[in-house]
Amino acid sequence: MSATVVPEDTTQDDAARRVRILLALATCMAQKGYRATTISDIARAGRVSKTVVYTHFRDKEHCLLELYTRASDTMLAAVRAAQEDAAAAGLPWRDRLRAAVRAYVELLAANPEVAWAALVEVQAAGRPALTLRRRVIDRYVELLCGVAAELAGRHPDEVRPVDRALVLAAVGGLNELMLARVERGEVTCLADDTDVATEVLVQLVARRS
Repeated sequence: MSATVVPEDTTQDDAARRVRILLALATCMAQKGYRATTISDIARAGRVSKTVVYTHFRDKEHCLLELYTRASDTMLAAVRAAQEDAAAAGLPWRDRLRAAVRAYVELLAANPEVAWAALVEVQAAGRPALTLRRRVIDRYVELLCGVAAELAGRHPDEVRPVDRALVLAAVGGLNELMLARVERGEVTCLADDTDVATEVLVQLVARRS
């Protein structure tokens, strides 16, 4: 049986088209919300046919779940990279926390429509989206728990390891801080909350006298 060779540019074109559809969904949701957005809207915004949309995604929910997953993966990777760079630079532990916050808010601010999708619309998309959101929140919690433990090991007189429940409460509070900005249409001003968000984390892990 002969094999069919798929040119590399075809795969790349498909990948680019898939991303374009995801961004089209984000654009539509920012304009009219998840529930009101249709596949026709997504196809029109992405400059593809409905058939192409359905080739890549079985339905609107599937598209949103992938958009949220990709956005979350990107943000977590940015936060992790900022931590590693700050550690390699030998920054004080407070500055390391600030670097993580800065990476997160700058990425959100640079992608307003994706920020709206990740912080607002995912909550309106049904149980699978909420389940995915819980898993993503858990990943943020695990990341911060790991950072706190590592900093406590390096600075035992100043930093304490933190209980997971406290970290979850802090992540929830930070999420609300960002959500309020996005809901007010101030996503490009998210960096203004860097000091507040950093202080939340500092107070979370700082060892009490």
